[in-house]
Amino acid sequence: MAAISSRVTTVALAALLLQNGAQAALISSPSDIPAPSHVITFNAYNGVSTTGPVNVGAEVGDNVIFTSSPFAELGASNRVLGTNGQWGAGARFVASDFVTASGELGFSFGSGVSSVGALFNQFQTAAGGNHITLLAYDAEGNTLESHVFSIDTSATGWNEGQFLGIQRATADIHGFGIADGTFVLDNLSYSTAPPVPEPGMLVLMVAGLGLVSVALRKRNT
Repeated sequence: MAAISSRVTTVALAALLLQNGAQAALISSPSDIPAPSHVITFNAYNGVSTTGPVNVGAEVGDNVIFTSSPFAELGASNRVLGTNGQWGAGARFVASDFVTASGELGFSFGSGVSSVGALFNQFQTAAGGNHITLLAYDAEGNTLESHVFSIDTSATGWNEGQFLGIQRATADIHGFGIADGTFVLDNLSYSTAPPVPEPGMLVLMVAGLGLVSVALRKRNT
């Protein structure tokens, strides 16, 4: 009976180590989205002003519902971003056109995802201080995470931006929101696959499992 108990305990502790080895994290590159991933380009839209709901996921054969505070533009082609430069003709993108000083646009996924992000930029004044907020929601609409960013690019830049996203240990993100300020985004990327632990984390996990095994052997002895 002691041997069976030890094996069960080892498995439980191993699972805990594996779970803790892939904590929630912010991501800053499309390569941080684990394969297989989906990328929504919004190129199918041609300047549609809307509050939704719109299934923008149809582009990739998926169910991703877009909604917005009044209003946002799907398939925008040009935006002047103040001291952050300009996004222009070429690839289509999403732009906030909120009636009030702040609002939120969101993407709801048909099933939970573990990683989600997009290429962003924002309107920036010379005085600075502008920001955008990224939010992850669970299946009931509760906030899982909220992060504030301020993006700075060249005043003479063209289509410059920063990839920003959220990654969690399990596929429990059912909604992705972007709030506050005037911003643009493109190439919404997401995946249901679990994040891949970094090499350093894998070493720590293996070492942790070894320590657990040694401790259990000593206890049984």
